[in-house]
Amino acid sequence: MPSLYERAHEVALFTQRKIARLQRAYVGKGSDAADARASLARLRRLGMPGGTSWASVGEDLFEGLLDLALSEADEKRALRAITAALRLYAYHQQSKDSPMAITSSSEETGARRRSFGWSCRRIEYDKDKAKGVRRRMAAIEGVRDMDGIEHHMRALIMLMRDKGVRVDYYLLTRDLFLLQFPGARGDVFMRWGRDYFTTVSDEATTDEAAGASADEKN
Repeated sequence: MPSLYERAHEVALFTQRKIARLQRAYVGKGSDAADARASLARLRRLGMPGGTSWASVGEDLFEGLLDLALSEADEKRALRAITAALRLYAYHQQSKDSPMAITSSSEETGARRRSFGWSCRRIEYDKDKAKGVRRRMAAIEGVRDMDGIEHHMRALIMLMRDKGVRVDYYLLTRDLFLLQFPGARGDVFMRWGRDYFTTVSDEATTDEAAGASADEKN
C-alpha cells in the first residue's frame, strides 16, 4: 500500500491538474472562458443554502477520482481536500484576469515549492502590520474539522486575492489531505510557520516572477 505521503501526492497532483485546466480557460477567451467562469461560480455556491447541487459540479470534482484507487476512508478525505481546494481557488481567482494559482512544478520554476505559509507572508511582509494574518493562521491550527479549516483559510485567500498573492494549490491540497491525519498535522503547521517566518520580500519577488513566467508557457 502506498505511504500516506505518496497518497497525499496523488490527490494533490489530481487537483493541480483540475485547477490548471480551469485556470487556463478562465484567463483565456471565448466559450472556454465562459464555461470556466460558470464552473467557478458553481463551486463558490457549493454548500450554501439554496446553492449549487453536487451533480452540477460533478465533472470538476469527481471525474477521474476512481483512477486514484484510494481506500474508502481515504477517498472521503480526498474528496474533502479536493472540494476545499477547488472552492478556495474559485474565490481566489474571482474577478482576477491574471492566474492566481501556481500550477508549475518546482522543477519547471527552478525553485522549491512554497507552502500556504509562504503565501500568507506575502499578504504583508511587515510582521508588525500582519498580526491579523497570524491570528487567522493560528485559528486554522486551532480547529479540527475541514469546514472550520476552510472557513479560516477563505479569509486569508480573500486577502491574497486583494493583494495579488498566488498560491501553490498542489501543496495546499496535499496539506488539506494530510491535516485529516492527526499524526501529520504538526508537520503541516510547522512547514507553514517556517515558510511564513523565513520568507523575505526580495526572495519572494524573484520566485514569483519565475513562477509566473513558467505558468505563462504552460
